[in-house]
Amino acid sequence: MSFKRISVGLLGIVLSMVLLAYLFRLPLTSWYLTPMLSKNGVALHCIDWSLTSKLDLNIEKLCLTYQGQQIELAGIIANKQQVTVSRANLTLSNQVSKQSDSSQTEFKKLALVLPEQRPLISIQQLDVVSPFTDNPVRLAIREKRLNHFTISRDISADVEISNYEVKANLTLDEKVLERFIKLPKNSHFTTQSQVNFDGITVAIKSVVNVNYQHALEQCDLSFATEGSLSAKYQLNQQHLNADLSALRNQFSAHQDCFISIANQQYQSFIRAQLPLAWQLQIAEPLSVDGELLSVPIVKLQANEGQSEIKVSNTSLSLQNPLTSLKSQVGIHFNSEDISEFKLDAHLNDGTVKSGFQLSLNSLPAFLDLQADGIQAKGMLNIDDLFTSPTAKLNANVSVKNALISDATIADFTSTIDAEHNAQRHLVINANSKVKSLTYDDMNAAKISNELTLSTDLSVGELFVDIDAKTSAAKLTTPELTLNKLSVVTKALQSRALQATHHVFADGFEVLISHHMSEVAHPFELVIPEQTIAKLNPIIYQFEPLATVTDGVVSGIIKGDVNLQQAQGSLHIDKFSALYNDYLANDFAVDLNGKFNSGQLNIAATKFTLNELRAGAVVKNIQGQLQVTANQPCAANLTGQVMGGEFVVNSYCPLSDNQTATVKFENIDASKLVTLDAESGISLSGRLAGTLPVVISKQGVEVKQGQLVNQGDGKLLITNNAGFEAVKAQQQELSTTLSLLENLDIKKLRSSVNLKPDGWLHLGVNLEGYNEAQQQAVNFNYNHEENVFTLLRALRLSDEITQRVEKEYAKKGSNDG
Repeated sequence: MSFKRISVGLLGIVLSMVLLAYLFRLPLTSWYLTPMLSKNGVALHCIDWSLTSKLDLNIEKLCLTYQGQQIELAGIIANKQQVTVSRANLTLSNQVSKQSDSSQTEFKKLALVLPEQRPLISIQQLDVVSPFTDNPVRLAIREKRLNHFTISRDISADVEISNYEVKANLTLDEKVLERFIKLPKNSHFTTQSQVNFDGITVAIKSVVNVNYQHALEQCDLSFATEGSLSAKYQLNQQHLNADLSALRNQFSAHQDCFISIANQQYQSFIRAQLPLAWQLQIAEPLSVDGELLSVPIVKLQANEGQSEIKVSNTSLSLQNPLTSLKSQVGIHFNSEDISEFKLDAHLNDGTVKSGFQLSLNSLPAFLDLQADGIQAKGMLNIDDLFTSPTAKLNANVSVKNALISDATIADFTSTIDAEHNAQRHLVINANSKVKSLTYDDMNAAKISNELTLSTDLSVGELFVDIDAKTSAAKLTTPELTLNKLSVVTKALQSRALQATHHVFADGFEVLISHHMSEVAHPFELVIPEQTIAKLNPIIYQFEPLATVTDGVVSGIIKGDVNLQQAQGSLHIDKFSALYNDYLANDFAVDLNGKFNSGQLNIAATKFTLNELRAGAVVKNIQGQLQVTANQPCAANLTGQVMGGEFVVNSYCPLSDNQTATVKFENIDASKLVTLDAESGISLSGRLAGTLPVVISKQGVEVKQGQLVNQGDGKLLITNNAGFEAVKAQQQELSTTLSLLENLDIKKLRSSVNLKPDGWLHLGVNLEGYNEAQQQAVNFNYNHEENVFTLLRALRLSDEITQRVEKEYAKKGSNDG
């Protein structure tokens, strides 16, 4: 009995202790597990468990925290065969461990000690809350067999755990991804991935199908990726290697995308050039080593044609992608109108070195200019692209033919050098040549141009300094041809253009300054003092028989192009010239005039001409020169001729119908007679007269002119064969004619009439006295002679004019 009592007592004590332990199971469990879990960085916040009637462990609630991540488990039933969790909540934190790099844990190969037998685990509902998703991700986890888990609901996956590896087959689509990232509308994404993890390396093999449609107004764009990819990530070395070569990536746009271009010509051109379908190929594996991304080669190819964009040897730092970028970019593009476009660029830490080449059959028809046979090639170098960029451009451009604003250009070539420095100073040098340029009736040949543009882009207002030198071998218009044309220009372009042009044509020099703006265009033209003989090549085109032999010219003209107004002065001194065998010597004049509303007016000014040799020698010519409404006139002309003086009231060279009255006084009669000195006929005395010279479209006429003697004269005829022959033939007049052989002239009157064809008719009346025969004489005589022929003979006999012509011929017509 005593043993039984003792046994019952002990059993009661044990049962009491078990009952007490069960009653105080929660604090005892917390007391026991808390230190143990803390050693592994796990904090226990709550636990509530009990035993079922079948002695299964029923955990009503379990709360744990590990490195900021919180998990709450509820409704756990555990026995030897199965552990079932009804609900679980996992809250992930975005806190990053602050451990130093030296204390960072090194990953090791998996060496899991997995029990050969344990209860299978099933979680009926796991809600994962993270800062990466707006809504919780809900999962269901079921262990079908030992260490082989099936995940369903929001994510579908199969996970198999072994001692040395974790394998997972994962299926994702756009619905799952939208919980983590915001996907564009009308995008579809499915992927089936196989993931292997051995503790150090994560290996992924995926089959991807992506489709994205984007509507931009009336333009439908699409992107599609289909195929497989593989990737490996080494955790310790933080090295990623991804092979995307088996992916087929397609970009395409619908034909309706061009409809948004309103201009039909632009639309047609772009439609003809731009391929609508492109294929992206990443031919070799890319890698990420720490922060360094390396992509060996990427190609973007048009589905039709041979257009291609190739990016190779690309590397960059993920922390500073732009400043660390290194890459080679090659573009090869051709189309219906673009014969070829090539670009080869090398990028290295903000430095770009690129070469380009462009060939065009012709420019688009919608441009204001037309050109064909266009070639361009060159080099572009850029330093410090992302900080303070500097750039150098060297290019060669050629155009076979071009039409710009009715100007036709043939064989244009140009070399362009441009430089932009860190201070944002831009300098452009261009050397160009043109075989020929035609504009309306103007043609220029062998044109060359040297142009320099410099500007400071760092200032607010843009100023451009322009230096240019243009030359042309020949400039031809219907009225004029200029040779050896040269223009040196210095200009400043800001809100308006201020320019100075130093112009040379056939050696003649002109300086032009102007200021062109929207409201005004004032100019100044300066003719430096220089020899007028430089103008001979130009004068010859208007008057081939005219030649300048001496003289200087200078002048200045100021005005406004927009207002069509100008005023200025022109100085001519010591001007001498030949016209055929006419010689003008030592002409001088100072002209001051104004131009307004298309009319030129020059104030009356005195001019002088020392000598005019036109057969008869005219000296000391003076007069008044004036231009009124584009009509030049000379007035009050005076001079000396044949020992006497003459006066001309007015003469207007451009007037078709006018009468100029010429008055003569004290003309030496001996110089008026043009017979040979050996003819035996001589005349002495002085003459005066009035000649009304009528100038019309038919020519020059003299109507009812008169000549009279001033004082007595003398006529002597000795041994003249012609006169003796007349006396022999007309015996009845022999006595009368002999009275003329020694005649003292008392009175001479002559009428003068000249026809436009040069025939001069003189009606002469002589009254005199023959002293030897003591006989008075009254003699009437009519004489006709061609004045043009007569003057020509006189000019040919002018030795002075001949010498000037010969001397000038030696010097040459272009000698200034």
